[in-house]
Amino acid sequence: MKKALLLAIVFLSVSLFATSVSYDPQGLMFLSRPGASINVNVSLNKGMGSTYYGGESLGLSFSVDRSAYVAVLDIDPSGQIQVLFPNVYDQDNYVQGGRTYTLPTDKATTRYNLQVQSQRGRETIVVVASTSPLNFLGNVFSLFDRYPFPYLSQSINNLSVVIDPVFNTSWGLGYTYFYNSYVPFTVRTTISADRKDANVYVDGMFMGKSPVTTTLEAGPHTVYVYTERNLVYGPATINVQPGSSDFYFSLLPNYVYGYLEVTSIPDGQVYVDGQYAGDTPYKDFEKVGSHTVTVSKWGYHDSKQNVYINKDMVTSVSFTLTEKTEEEKKTDNIILFSVIGVLIAGIVIAVILGASD
Repeated sequence: MKKALLLAIVFLSVSLFATSVSYDPQGLMFLSRPGASINVNVSLNKGMGSTYYGGESLGLSFSVDRSAYVAVLDIDPSGQIQVLFPNVYDQDNYVQGGRTYTLPTDKATTRYNLQVQSQRGRETIVVVASTSPLNFLGNVFSLFDRYPFPYLSQSINNLSVVIDPVFNTSWGLGYTYFYNSYVPFTVRTTISADRKDANVYVDGMFMGKSPVTTTLEAGPHTVYVYTERNLVYGPATINVQPGSSDFYFSLLPNYVYGYLEVTSIPDGQVYVDGQYAGDTPYKDFEKVGSHTVTVSKWGYHDSKQNVYINKDMVTSVSFTLTEKTEEEKKTDNIILFSVIGVLIAGIVIAVILGASD
């Protein structure tokens, strides 16, 4: 005889505030960091930034591109953090990569419903993924006998301390948000920077690479922009006004810096300490101290120089590249085509294996 599943309802409760959140959004800025190795997608059945009214069911789905341990956290407008998954009905939080999960998952022992309570505010959903068990959930599991959906923290300010160990593993984060019981006045907003492909975060959530065009609720927001070379703006507050709001930021290093200027004949690619920095002629910020500068160009021998960058001073270096012989170029082509062949073979094998699953 099949056992009937009971219906459990968790209310996503928020407090009544004149504004959409009462906490400082900079409390979420700790999420704005490079190094993620797991891609996390999270979505709502009505879409990010939608309005839900009291009694409506919140459909929440997520996926990861690698098998991982996952936690789904709900941050209410007062900054309290409730764990939506895992929960007492849905405790197995190890999920398979490449598969989309909707709460409740098919492993839930009881079907439950995430139902919105009719109270005004904006809620943020954060999905945390790691290839290692999420140790910060230890206390959460111990509370299941009393609270089906326990609170992880009563304050957003504690979240960075609680989650920080995750960033020592292979990890990833996903975000979304919704408005509870009101339709906000939104403004088309563009955020750009003087650096291509800078990462843009608004109120702790990754919005994309600059330039970013999105819709934001009119009023104050916290913005943080950074590049992989540690050039940053913020965290700082912007005030989105009715009409079209455009913001342009100049990024500065978050370290003590000088300037590195590189020229070469012919023009080539500049690498600083093994990392691609740009093409010659090149001039940019660089961290004070010793560095190895390499200029590379196809068909030419690489050239290296060691330099020392002094604070607030320009260090200039120039290179003259030596062209390779025809025999050396031929060898390089053979190596290149061999590598391409191996990559194509790997892709074909992966497609065949995937089709056979």
